[in-house]
Amino acid sequence: MIGGQRMRMRWRPEAGRLVTLMAVAFGMTVVITRLYLMASGYPKIGGSVYHIAHALFGGLLLVISCLLLLMSSGRTAITWAALLSGVGLGLFIDEVGKFITADNNYFFPLAAPIIYLAFLLTVAVARMSARRRTRHPELALGAITEEIGQFVGDRMNAARRAELLAELRDIDPGGCGPEHRELVVALHDYLTALPCDTEPELGRRLTRIGVGLENRLLPLPLLRGVLIVVLIAHGVWSLLRLVLAGVVIAGWHSHWHEVDHMLDLTQGHGWKSLVALGIAAVAELAVGIGCAVGAVAWTRGNEELGVRLAIWSDVVSLTVVNVLASYFSQFLTVFTAIAEALLLWALVRYRDRRARQLRTEQTADAANDGAEAAS
Repeated sequence: MIGGQRMRMRWRPEAGRLVTLMAVAFGMTVVITRLYLMASGYPKIGGSVYHIAHALFGGLLLVISCLLLLMSSGRTAITWAALLSGVGLGLFIDEVGKFITADNNYFFPLAAPIIYLAFLLTVAVARMSARRRTRHPELALGAITEEIGQFVGDRMNAARRAELLAELRDIDPGGCGPEHRELVVALHDYLTALPCDTEPELGRRLTRIGVGLENRLLPLPLLRGVLIVVLIAHGVWSLLRLVLAGVVIAGWHSHWHEVDHMLDLTQGHGWKSLVALGIAAVAELAVGIGCAVGAVAWTRGNEELGVRLAIWSDVVSLTVVNVLASYFSQFLTVFTAIAEALLLWALVRYRDRRARQLRTEQTADAANDGAEAAS
């Protein structure tokens, strides 16, 4: 309570885009840092006395991003703050193994699941903020006013102006005071008279070329077949990992030392590792069954059920299986997660393209029915 009034948080209009940028920078920084350190033999900055950990550079970038947010309200500064905060967080959390162990063990197996979970939480916040809509009229008006203020002295895109005008029209006048209603009118007049940049011709051309190539090289029937094959492969891969987990849990040993070393996934960490491997095996079983059932349903014509099962199976693999699998093999999990993220994107893209095609067909059918009725 300040001045007898309740403080209400206002969601930034572009929160989804900014947190997504932070999440992408975070994930890429961790992957690039770990791959670089492995390829270069884990070099150290300092000498015999000092060791300048890259977590310090991450903290510095986090401070710089905070200063940008505190000192500037421009769109460019906010975008840079999101990017730098993602890189800084990635550099900082990459050394979490040193912070949770008494011997500063960078390679501690639990570090990888912690990093992966932090990344998943950041992605979840990005998705939540992208879907969140301000419901209270005063908060919605404040968010719109803040965004318009960021464009003062800069050029606004015509498409974004149309979206802001639509958001102003959606504000319920009954939920605002008279001064707020006057502000709505003033902002509407300002946006209407504001000169805007149209979409660049190059951007339109690139968009048309990209959509044209997608429709030509990956028409929906071909994309459907590819996704079904990938789903089957994903199910087989999950079941193979399930069998491997079962072999390790059962304590089977071979006559070859190399095979035993490869199967030593628990790395001598005892029953806790076996419990984690068991949970991962159950999740792998669910993923394998989900992929198989989704592929069968899809081939039999139940496309909605097939796509839904495929998406949820992939999400379970990304969020549950990979978190536990990263404890045993962080680098294999990185490449597996990238492949599964691409599969998830392809499934969502197929669903959106298919829904758009169905709407177009329904519109065409309605127009034909109307023409036949008129004739």
